[in-house]
Amino acid sequence: MLRSLEIGKRALLLSQRGLDVTSNNIANVNTPGYARQMLMTRPGEAIPVGGDRLGMGVLSAGIRHFRDQLLDRDLRAYTSRLSYYQQDDALLQRIEAALGEPGEITIQTALQNFFDAASTLATNPASMSNRQLFVARAADLASTFNRTGSALEQLRTSSFERLTSNVSRVNQLLSALAETNQRIAGTLNTSGTPDSSLVDRQSQLLDELSRYVDITVRREPTGTATVISKGAMLVSENTALTLAVTRSLDSTSGETTIGLTLQKNDGTSVGSFSPASGELASLVHHYNVTLNPLTTSNEFSIARELDKLASTFAEHVNTIAATGFGLNDTGSSPPGRAIFASTSSGPIRATTLSVLPALVADPALVPTSSQAGTPGNNDIIRAIADVASDGAFLDSLTPEGYYASITTRLAELGARTTDKVTTTKTVLEQVTNEREAFGGVNLDEEATNLITYQRAFEAAARVISVTSDMLATLVNLGR
Repeated sequence: MLRSLEIGKRALLLSQRGLDVTSNNIANVNTPGYARQMLMTRPGEAIPVGGDRLGMGVLSAGIRHFRDQLLDRDLRAYTSRLSYYQQDDALLQRIEAALGEPGEITIQTALQNFFDAASTLATNPASMSNRQLFVARAADLASTFNRTGSALEQLRTSSFERLTSNVSRVNQLLSALAETNQRIAGTLNTSGTPDSSLVDRQSQLLDELSRYVDITVRREPTGTATVISKGAMLVSENTALTLAVTRSLDSTSGETTIGLTLQKNDGTSVGSFSPASGELASLVHHYNVTLNPLTTSNEFSIARELDKLASTFAEHVNTIAATGFGLNDTGSSPPGRAIFASTSSGPIRATTLSVLPALVADPALVPTSSQAGTPGNNDIIRAIADVASDGAFLDSLTPEGYYASITTRLAELGARTTDKVTTTKTVLEQVTNEREAFGGVNLDEEATNLITYQRAFEAAARVISVTSDMLATLVNLGR
């Protein structure tokens, strides 16, 4: 009888624990990073009774946590890649918006209008209205370059600000992981199993961290996670490094670049850090290359290409204009007057291109003639208009053709990046679904478990009740 009571008690307690585990699963069905748990059981050790061995009910064999390190590794790897491509895609779309593509107010439109105005002026160089139109179209072109160049500079600035903000968040995550490691190591239960809630929290932090940098996670026997990226140990037990953004200025070229460094808690530098994927890698690349007008990289730089177009265009037009005469110029030598100038002391760039102020004040000064005192001579302004069809203007392309090559390359980059986003997202969704199927909470399954444990609890209670009644009967028989 006493053995039956013990068996019933064990079954009762185990059913209660199973209900607790199931209830916890249901409560955390929407908790990010939570891994489903299941109560594991084993039969109690048999004891000898009258020459036989009778089982002693059921015992707990621990709680299984449905977490697969291979699935976790793949999910974080694809999360890092997707974040990199998504950041690329978002920035390329903002660059297209800065260029006004597709749209009507673009550099290409402004170039067409400028050359049309030059052709119109060539038909009647003495017309003041034609001269005013030419100066206005030149000013519009310079303004379009300025606006586009400034928009790209603002994108570069915002990329730096976003990088700084993301680095701050990464440092918070690294610190939280070190703290979680410490708590896990300090709360190991007697079986050597770490606290499941802390492991779930750890997994959640690692998943978020993988958005910013590519990481490799090594699980230690104590349950702590060692986080490695590009050969650098970012987190080890309760110690974490921190990231810092650094700026470098090339005094010769004036180029400004940024980088990442690793530091200890006391501020001591450990070395440079260059993640291969994640948002940080994308932001550093675009700041240093895509949006850097002074980059020496062979990769595509929209800022460098626009500056190259603006400076080459101004140089070609100014070279022709310098040999011409204005409406009222006299003398045998041309005044060497330019059409375009720089608003700064430096070279002409997309952000500094402007029309010579003297021409804005007096359009009669626009050099149109190859000889002084010949208002009807259009040699110079016709040569300026012919730049539109100059196939040797830049890289064997016309001005409009060169600008079109810039936008075409940008569109190709955008299309390739969009394809990468789509492909990577599909793979990530598949891995996410696999991990969810393995470790996620299925409410239908948990509802079934609730009924199973309920019935088991009721049966165990019935065993105890019947055994108790039988013991009472035996006691009464002895009176």
